[in-house]
Amino acid sequence: MAYQGQLNNLIGKEVKVNRAGPDSIQGRLLSVQSDHMILHTSDSIVYVNGSHVKSISENTGNTSNNYGTPPRHTKAGNFTSLLQGLKHQFVQINRNGPEKIEGFVAEGTQDHLLLVHQRELIRIPVFHIKSVSILLKQNKNKDKSNSNKSGGDNKSDGNKSNKSNKSNKSNKSGKSNKSGKSNKSGKSNKGKSSKSNKKRY
Repeated sequence: MAYQGQLNNLIGKEVKVNRAGPDSIQGRLLSVQSDHMILHTSDSIVYVNGSHVKSISENTGNTSNNYGTPPRHTKAGNFTSLLQGLKHQFVQINRNGPEKIEGFVAEGTQDHLLLVHQRELIRIPVFHIKSVSILLKQNKNKDKSNSNKSGGDNKSDGNKSNKSNKSNKSNKSGKSNKSGKSNKSGKSNKGKSSKSNKKRY
């Protein structure tokens, strides 16, 4: 970008790329490269193609967004190399409007990006890609679902151990009952033998 040197002064500040419309993006500027820039928004990391940037303005008012620590993001010398580095990642192409689409990056070349969207392979020319977003909330939901699955496994293991404990208790009680019966039979045998002894005398 011809004005890369001027944008370096805005790194770390909240800016708005493009004033209005579906291509408008507001977030904290993280990095400025030769033909693209990286923004941290409230829900994603956005890589903005510099050829589609019409204006950039700094938000000097009170900002309500608390972006926190910037998450890890990909840095590349140019936008094409960036797309190639996003292979196998789930992305959103363009922010809003009819050109918005989500999917997994299958391959990136000098001319186009291959995106897998609902079992459909879509070829998107690089020139028509205005921005690429990595959705942060989606990644958090995946982590939560994985933790819930592991928690469910632990619960099932606990239930199995409880069942085994119950079965052990029942087995023990059954054994004690059997021993009680054998004792009773022993007593009856003693009574019979004593009676027979008396008759002999």
